[in-house]
Parts: sequence; structure tokens; C-alpha cells
Amino acid sequence: MMKQLVSIIMPVYNGEKTIEKAIRSVLSQTYENFELIVIDDNSTDDTAKIVNSFLDIDKRIILIKNKENCGVSVSRNIGCKSARGEYIAFLDSDDVWMENKLEKQINLMQEKDCDLAYTAYTIVYSSKRLLKKEILYQVPETVSYEELLKENVIGCSTVLLRAKAMNNHEFDRNYIHEDFVLWLGLAKEGKKFCGLNENLVLYAYGGRSSNKILAAKNRWIIYRRSQKLSFPMALYYMNCYLINALKKYIKLVTL
Repeated sequence: MMKQLVSIIMPVYNGEKTIEKAIRSVLSQTYENFELIVIDDNSTDDTAKIVNSFLDIDKRIILIKNKENCGVSVSRNIGCKSARGEYIAFLDSDDVWMENKLEKQINLMQEKDCDLAYTAYTIVYSSKRLLKKEILYQVPETVSYEELLKENVIGCSTVLLRAKAMNNHEFDRNYIHEDFVLWLGLAKEGKKFCGLNENLVLYAYGGRSSNKILAAKNRWIIYRRSQKLSFPMALYYMNCYLINALKKYIKLVTL
């Protein structure tokens, strides 16, 4: 039986230090029927040069260059519109997949007949203040809309979903945590989510998610503006979010 095509969407901006490792983690997948769509968001470093070095080596890699810097949401949407696969996966250019990531998720989705699959992942903290620490983030077997509001258990680079589930959906550039908004939209629509509690992704901690004050502010904006929750309900879920964030922080500092 012909294996179904997976379209892997990788947006990148000035990722010369990490993108080679990310691409190699895709090329080493045991599930080989994929296309890797790299969207270069008008990088000013050697990102495009590094990606170009792979194009002649593996014809499954496609490079799209944005004429101007559009941001990660628009770049992912461009990639999704170019995707030909029955499945769509996302991988940030500073994250890394384990070699059996796609194969295990495909098997899970076919077994459970779900629309979106996500996995456990290791958060890699690396900075002058924290040195290098790793935390395994474990995930539940499934998650509902209400549970997602309490805690976003879905790491973007762990996601594999059926392309047809993306109909009428895209990443919303109006929100910093655009992936979270998309997962909420799919869950609210009744799409079936399946979690695989195996560490299949190395997630590089940093960027927008590392600014906790900004992250909290934008979580509130999502509750009120995107999900249109009442003030009391938004306050309830905000408290849940803050408690879970505190638990993560305590686990980090006590390592």
C-alpha cells in the first residue's frame, strides 16, 4: 500500500546556527514519504545558502523565499498552501525530531482515527543564567477544548495533522501564540486530538515563550479577544495557566 505523503512546514528567519540540524533530523526519518517545505522569511544571514546546499542532495526539499519579512504565521500559512500531502507537520528551524517521530505518529493517527497528533518533548534550556538544562514535558492521551484553555500541552513542532482538518483554518498573525489559537479553533470545532507520551522532539526554549510577562499578557488577550471568554471565565483559565507555569518554573529551578 502506498504510504501517504506528509508535508513538513518549516518557517525560518536568520536560522543559520540551527537549521542544518533541523533539516538533518527530517532527512533521517524512518517514514520517508515526505516533502520538506522551508519558508525563508527574508533572512539576512546564510540561512538560504545552507538550505540551498541540501536541494541537490534531496529532491524532497522545497525552498520558498519571502520577498519581505512576513512573520512566522504568514510563513506557515504560505507553506500550508503549498503543501501537497494528506498530512501536515510543523517543525521550527531550531527544533529537532527523533528519527521515528513521523512513523510513530502516522501509526497512532491511523489506529485512533484522529485529526491531530502531538507528542511529549524535551525542553532544552540553554543560557548564561541557566547553563544547560533539559526537562521532559509529558502529554495526556487526548485533550479537550476546555483542557487546552487551562494549559497548552501541544508543542508546535510535535504536531502532525490531517490536511483536510486545516480547511477554513490558518495561523492568525494577530496573536503571538498563533499555534495555540489554531489548536483551540480545531478543538472547539470538534476535531479529535491524540497524544503520544513519548519524547520525540527536542524543543529549543527561547524567543517569545521565554518572556513570561509577555506570554501571560498574550494569553489573556487570547482568552478575551480570540476566544471571547467572559471576564470571570477568562480569569478562571488565567489562574489555571499561571499555576501550571509556576509548576514548570519550580521544576526548572530545582533541577
